[in-house]
Amino acid sequence: MPSPLLGIATAVVLTASVGLAPAPDAPSVSLSVSLTAPLSAPVWLCHPGDAASACGDGVGRYPDGTTVPLSTTVATGGSLAVVQPTGGTPPPVDCFYVYPTVDLLPNPPLMIGSAAPSARDDEVAVMLAQLGPLAGLCRVFAPLYRQSTLLQLAASGLTGADPYPGPGFADVQQAWDDYWTNDNVDPATGERRGVIVLGHSQGSVAVERLLQHSVDGNPAATAQLVSAVVLGGQVQVPLDAAAGGGADPRSTFQHLPLCEPQPSSVPTGCVIAYSSYSQPAGQAPVSGSLAANLDPGHRIACVNPGALLASKPDGTSTPLEPILPTRTLVRGNVLAPNGALTHLLLGYTLPGDSTGYRETPGALTGHCAFAGDATANSSWLQIDDPGGMLPDTSTSALGLHVVDYNVDLGGLRALLAAQIAQWAQSR
Repeated sequence: MPSPLLGIATAVVLTASVGLAPAPDAPSVSLSVSLTAPLSAPVWLCHPGDAASACGDGVGRYPDGTTVPLSTTVATGGSLAVVQPTGGTPPPVDCFYVYPTVDLLPNPPLMIGSAAPSARDDEVAVMLAQLGPLAGLCRVFAPLYRQSTLLQLAASGLTGADPYPGPGFADVQQAWDDYWTNDNVDPATGERRGVIVLGHSQGSVAVERLLQHSVDGNPAATAQLVSAVVLGGQVQVPLDAAAGGGADPRSTFQHLPLCEPQPSSVPTGCVIAYSSYSQPAGQAPVSGSLAANLDPGHRIACVNPGALLASKPDGTSTPLEPILPTRTLVRGNVLAPNGALTHLLLGYTLPGDSTGYRETPGALTGHCAFAGDATANSSWLQIDDPGGMLPDTSTSALGLHVVDYNVDLGGLRALLAAQIAQWAQSR
């Protein structure tokens, strides 16, 4: 039987703002002194050309060397078809990806000095679940980092302590600096490559800080940014603008705008952000949700990938293309059907296909929803699920947080492919 303490901690995590800073009026206290130092070098979960990389060559690779397929079973009109991952032609751009909060225990176990993290099953599984179907679009660079654990975040939610006292975000910044210096310049052309920066949950907070430090307001870096995908975070913008404009410290970004529809092309160099919820009609997410604004005159960003690709307003309802990981991908078994992600996917039933993913185009629909006024409001990606594919999370502050990517992973893939093409054409 699971430990009651673990159950309580998990419940706290699932009803608190996982991966986010305390609310503005929460006390902030420090309960620890950092004993860590910078890593001697970045540690990579995925890196092109690395034989131990968790992704590459059309398969996912766990730390014990076991491989899982990245193929997809596509279910349309009552029929099933298996689609293999794309390969052959080298991708024209890169993806720099930061995985979400997934560790139950610290990685490394003793965070002392420059002791480095090592790949674990849960980190590989969550990366494959979110990024696997996108890998054919780009070379993948995914650093390991010394993240705050689920239990640490649960404790910070109760005490008001800093949820990120460790070196995780510095590890991500170090990895980005290494990538930018050593890998972003194409050895064949001598020119810099385009890059998509992606994160989720705690990984999105890391990405926000990375973009603030290295991209926002930096013309050379912005020119290479194809897109920034910041899901399950709290990207804040003014109510009537796509970015802060240089003089709004409460906006997450000053110069990097949200991606907004254009009449004849898809925008590039912009931010895609949302948190997904499946709420009854007329009902906003519960108090303390990721959708709630943090400051008057602002809102939490919501960009609907399907509407953006169709050049329609974010509030337009569009069919989504959900792609769920299978039990095969996460190495589920009879006792733990959700395998390495059992502690995250509570209540979710994963498909049993022998492929890595199950894609069901049109099974969900979505639109950006807004409730409230200039003083207090919520903004989220509303997911309508007529077939009951997903569990009922309408009373959870996190909503569909753990599947933010998966609810429209096919749509996000199509949007990023269009942005890559547009970015290449503009070059």
